[in-house]
Amino acid sequence: MPERLVKQVMYSIFTMIVIFVGGLIAFQIIKPNPSCFDHKKNNNEEGVDCGGPCQSCEIKDLSALEYNSMSAWLLQDDKYFVYNRITNMNDAWGAKEFTYTFDFVKEVDVKGRIKEEVIKTIENTSYILPKQSKYLVAMIEKPSFEFDKIVLRVDDKKVVWAKPLSPNFIEANLFSVGNIVLKTGSGQIISEANKSTSKVNYTFSKDLKRGSQGEDVFNLQSILAQNLAIYPEGVVNGIFDLPTYKAVIRFQKSIGISPQTGIVDYKTREYLNQTYGGGNQGTTSVSGFTFNTNLEFGSSGSEVSELQRVLKEYPAIYPEGRLTGKFDYLLKKAIERFQAEYGLQVTGAFDTPTRTKLNSLINKSGTNDNDIPPGVTAHLSFDVFNNTNASWKEVSTIGFLCDSEQNLVALAQTDNELTAQASQSMSLSWTHQLPESIAICPGGINVYTNTMDERNVQ
Repeated sequence: MPERLVKQVMYSIFTMIVIFVGGLIAFQIIKPNPSCFDHKKNNNEEGVDCGGPCQSCEIKDLSALEYNSMSAWLLQDDKYFVYNRITNMNDAWGAKEFTYTFDFVKEVDVKGRIKEEVIKTIENTSYILPKQSKYLVAMIEKPSFEFDKIVLRVDDKKVVWAKPLSPNFIEANLFSVGNIVLKTGSGQIISEANKSTSKVNYTFSKDLKRGSQGEDVFNLQSILAQNLAIYPEGVVNGIFDLPTYKAVIRFQKSIGISPQTGIVDYKTREYLNQTYGGGNQGTTSVSGFTFNTNLEFGSSGSEVSELQRVLKEYPAIYPEGRLTGKFDYLLKKAIERFQAEYGLQVTGAFDTPTRTKLNSLINKSGTNDNDIPPGVTAHLSFDVFNNTNASWKEVSTIGFLCDSEQNLVALAQTDNELTAQASQSMSLSWTHQLPESIAICPGGINVYTNTMDERNVQ
């Protein structure tokens, strides 16, 4: 080989070595230090150092979620509300999502030995922030089977660990609760309303989704509210809001529609129309009103619409809440319940005594803190202020009521949206029998939101 060619080969090799070494040195200089998140995603692989400045965010495993597996339950209106408290001891990492179950356990005697048998399981998902302690709540229709205990189990294989989207979203004071008012009522006619077997017919002709409003949404909510497992809030307001969206998802799941979109689409409408038949369309008025005209079965017009609008605020009297503008059989039955509740002659007609009584109730509405709809035994209202600079799509609120001996006698849960640096009025209602002396339990209003999920930010 000519000497000149040898020199060129050696020069090329030397140049490649220099370039490789230089690139390696440059990479080591600019390479970022491994973070705790790198450590977590690498599943704690050896050789990944999470010390130094990351020492305070040491990765925790599922043992960081602490709870007592023995769960408590409460019977409300033939529904079991199961609840337990879980705590995340981690300073920096939260569970963006984890799967848990409430297992209904029966102790069975097998050949002289007691064996535990799981006879029913409720599975759900939740989240928990760093250093947070929160309640997990589930609801089930009163079961026909017997059980001895309910056990909480958390699946450590289905925990998605994450950090809050901002360090400011870890603090305990994400929300402030104020203007708390607890009202008590008689609940005298709730059993009559619950036993009502009137057939209500509806027709749905168009898609309904988040933001939709009007009578179709009223009718949809009236149907969903018949099942507490589907629509626990039971609010019939004609606005397709977050609770209604979640109720539609549960409804679609219950009737086997997939995927569950939360939209009342063709398949969902078809099922609703087949199940609930046809109905009449009407108009809704949302303005204040003083009744000046007597009405009876067969009447129609704006005053009938206003009468329906007012009575739907009393779910034990007018559980259907339909706004049709026609004085139909359902409205006649609602008037009869109203007359019976207030000691009037039961005629089923919106006559002068009935009209005078309803006008008096409307006039004093909002001036008497103890005035709550018939059938409701307790009504808790409060304001929640969002202290963060983010607007949250889903904020869960759980309220607890206790008796004079601090025993839990009632709980309820609702979901709302919260705008950044703004206040939102919320309320919870109960209809089951309660002791005479009740109060909000210590720490009895809990507000949660998932600050680790970017999908939760508006």
